[in-house]
Amino acid sequence: MSIRAARPTTGVTAATLREMNIRTVWSVIEGGHPISRAEIARLTGISKPTVSVLLEELLATGLVTQSPDSARDPSHGAVFFGPKPDGVHALGLDLGAHRLRGVLAGPGAAIAARQDVDVHGLDAPRMVTAAAELARELIAAAGVDAATVRHAVAGVPGVVDRHTGRVWQALNIPALNGFAIATELEAALGVPSTVENDIDLAALGENTHGTGAAAETFAFLSVGTGVGAGLVLHGHLHRGHSGAAGELDTAFDAEGFAANDPCAAAIVEYAKPFATELTSDLTTEFTTDLTTDGQLTTELIFDRARAGHARAIAVVDEVARRISAYIGVVAAVADVELVILGGGIGLNGDLLLERVAQRLQERLPYPPRLEVSALGDSAVLTGAAAMAAAVAVEQVIRERTG
Repeated sequence: MSIRAARPTTGVTAATLREMNIRTVWSVIEGGHPISRAEIARLTGISKPTVSVLLEELLATGLVTQSPDSARDPSHGAVFFGPKPDGVHALGLDLGAHRLRGVLAGPGAAIAARQDVDVHGLDAPRMVTAAAELARELIAAAGVDAATVRHAVAGVPGVVDRHTGRVWQALNIPALNGFAIATELEAALGVPSTVENDIDLAALGENTHGTGAAAETFAFLSVGTGVGAGLVLHGHLHRGHSGAAGELDTAFDAEGFAANDPCAAAIVEYAKPFATELTSDLTTEFTTDLTTDGQLTTELIFDRARAGHARAIAVVDEVARRISAYIGVVAAVADVELVILGGGIGLNGDLLLERVAQRLQERLPYPPRLEVSALGDSAVLTGAAAMAAAVAVEQVIRERTG
């Protein structure tokens, strides 16, 4: 790894350069700790005397700690630097139709506590209240000083208007439509807060800690209760002008949408004419995959396909066709190198990857590579924690250098 320090250019003041260099040193410490003063200087290209000054500043912020590392240098007891575990914290939240997931994260998005609560049937204000209660429980569970919690990031379904903070097209949680959740959540939590589309955060999670870490340009396609995509272009999350990038349903007219929608409800509807055939010879191992009223579920369809049921395999083939239609739109516009499948349906990679890849080979001259999410249902939380922790550190650095 080689990270070069920012060099002064026209219009860059000494104070700005100092702030940039502090960030550079922090990024090296965060990414490769424990690390010595000499190693930091070598990796950043900043002189050792300047590195010493910058380290003193970072130690003063409470972000960094130092200690001898006898394992690495037993004879000389050299001093090494790393993030201070309790120096700063941030909240990551994933607000779903049924579950509110939360984490308290430290530097580098290291998880200090995690907890999930049921929010099924709550209206928008009570969801905000539940988020505030969950935040207090996470802080208590981690045993940290609440004053070290500097930022919160929440992922929600739907389009988050980047100008007003209101949520639109929240099909899975209609109570959120038109709700100014960013303002309400910040007031309830008592810390600066950011609200993002949940699939965008999942893409960010894959970019920082998952399958997309090695890809410069990729799409995260979530297929489950709904369908959505998050785009990472040249290493950066792409939200679009209004925050609606990745809302793929709008790429189809009404007729095309009905024929190509791969979400769970649409697939169950497609499979209904074959319900008797799919459930007539069920054994005990499959009965738990039915709904309480004995209706089909996508879990049952995929499990039966794994067991070799011909009709279930045919339905999975249709799922693959529909997913490839959505990926085709993304690939034609953004020419991504990788598509990561996630969501309750998308995570069935053993049945879907080869089928989808074959269809993409047939319809696209330059099909993207396909993989399944490495983070599973933690992708949104991982992205929220990564963003929140990064913003929290940025706030501390700005307070020091401002």
